Amino acid sequence: MKTLLCFLISTTFISASALATPSNKSRFIPLLKTMLGDYQVVTANSPLCVDSQLSLINPVYPDAGFKLGEHIAFESLHNGTRTTKKPDFCFVTSSYKYKSDGVDNSLRMSRCVDPVNEKTIRQSIEFVSPTTVKYTLNDPQVQCTFEKQAD
Repeated sequence: MKTLLCFLISTTFISASALATPSNKSRFIPLLKTMLGDYQVVTANSPLCVDSQLSLINPVYPDAGFKLGEHIAFESLHNGTRTTKKPDFCFVTSSYKYKSDGVDNSLRMSRCVDPVNEKTIRQSIEFVSPTTVKYTLNDPQVQCTFEKQAD
């Protein structure tokens, strides 16, 4: 009986601790904020890789996402998976995986008006060091490394 009671108490404590732990997104946003600034391209294999500013889309509401220049964007940061219908286009399913050093984003276009648009795109940002950011995109294949510039 004592063993069962100890098991129940420890299970309840572990469950409560897990609920009290902040989500990965809540740890990612403060990390992202430390990385904001102007970046210069160090290595690139695409015209998408240009000297850029890493900035929040809406500084008042960080969940709106962030961008690295004009062509690289991670919009509507959320937990889990979210599907929206884009009028006259496709259903877009977005998922984020927050990591200790960055984020992976998957966008799946399905049930499109034009089937040629149906595909899955994966992009990621990795904070390699306090001054280095690596961006990758799977379709088309893009890989860029950026170095933060002094203020």
